[in-house]
Amino acid sequence: MIKKINQIGPLILFLCLFFLPSLFTFFSGDDWFHLRITQISSISEFLNFFSFSHTAQSAAFWRPLPTQVFFFVFQKLFELTVWPYHLFVLICFGYSLYLVKKFSSLYLKSEIQQLLSVLIYGLSVSNFTRLYFLSSFQEISLVIFSLLCLLNFPKSKYKATFFFVLALMSKETAVVIPLLILLFNFREIKKTVVSILPLAGILLAYLYFRFVVFGSPVGDSYTWNFSPAKAANTLLWYVLWSFGAPELLVDYVGSGFRLMPKFFTDYAVWWKVIILLLMGTIGTTGLLFIQKIKKVDFMFLKLDLFFLITIFPVLFLPSHKFALELGLPLVGFSMAIAWLIPKKLNILSFSFFAFFVFLNLSMNYLTYIRHYSVSRGEISQKVYQHISKNYAVYPSGKYFEFINDSGDYGAEWGQSKQISQSLSGSDFFKVYYKNPDIKVYYQDIQEAIPAGQTPIFLSTKQFLSR
Repeated sequence: MIKKINQIGPLILFLCLFFLPSLFTFFSGDDWFHLRITQISSISEFLNFFSFSHTAQSAAFWRPLPTQVFFFVFQKLFELTVWPYHLFVLICFGYSLYLVKKFSSLYLKSEIQQLLSVLIYGLSVSNFTRLYFLSSFQEISLVIFSLLCLLNFPKSKYKATFFFVLALMSKETAVVIPLLILLFNFREIKKTVVSILPLAGILLAYLYFRFVVFGSPVGDSYTWNFSPAKAANTLLWYVLWSFGAPELLVDYVGSGFRLMPKFFTDYAVWWKVIILLLMGTIGTTGLLFIQKIKKVDFMFLKLDLFFLITIFPVLFLPSHKFALELGLPLVGFSMAIAWLIPKKLNILSFSFFAFFVFLNLSMNYLTYIRHYSVSRGEISQKVYQHISKNYAVYPSGKYFEFINDSGDYGAEWGQSKQISQSLSGSDFFKVYYKNPDIKVYYQDIQEAIPAGQTPIFLSTKQFLSR
């Protein structure tokens, strides 16, 4: 056991250190909402986290472990000191990498392939949102409990069932776990079908309470579309993001998968880096496949099916596709790519890793300087510092209003609207002052201003400048 940890330990440490800047990203957006609903004072409110009936402690999705419980515990321990939250997420990420290694050791023959699967998984730019945006912690939680379920199934059905329940409490896409169990225990299919009956019973009960009683979120981005063409397009994007394409690329591709002209102007230098490294990564992967095509076996197909099965639940939501959804599917993708690598590394193998590593390293940097979790975190932190310094106690008989004075952002990306998105409307102030009744106003969002109160106008310029 110690020897195995020594082999994988340095690699996991390196990959975690690579994402160390995430520790200094402040709360933003949905973080403030989750912090607000977890400011509770009774056991009954804590139990509401797990209720399928909507309460004041409910979120849009039923993911109580990595959202309500996570924010509740860390808010009680550390209040608004953000780095302990991120440190815990980073440690969990490191543990998920260890589980990827442990899982791959069951299905990849060579040690080098197993380590390479961890490297591919850990360096992926798709990890960015999962690590920099605290409200995405459910993706890492899902990976941990799903892999623990799969790893424990052959040995202990009770442990596997326990981890299956925890996975369901992390994210809805855990519903595919029984299919993965059948896939990786295919040779004993009859025995496996009998063994997963308890999981099937739990799954049926979960599906009823989660989608009938609790319901699904509403909005244009959650509209189902069962068009095969749309699903194929969505799948292609998830494949590209798995290789290392930046998530922002989706905003610059039009019909026919043609790049829009503004891509070349918005990223005058970066577009060359993206295209060159992405094509090099995909091209060398194709050559690795051709090199090993005669040795393709059921195991390789299993790993491909792992990716397809775990990404399937989101394929029919074309308006809600995000790279962070790749947490679990990336396990199958990384192992499939590692399977293509020969036991004795050759020039083609080194070429692939040169392209893949440089692509994902550069895209992680590009994402860092462009991603909303970083920019909105900076805005939130500036507002937090300003309020702490000037209005530590809520001013009685007054209200806050953010006004536009920092240039023209346009109607869609209004100045004060940027502040609102960073602070989740009034949620930041409700959390800071521990008062759920506080209401804050934004010039870009038309709402009735309270009569008989004096406004405190807050300039957007001081918070939006970088």
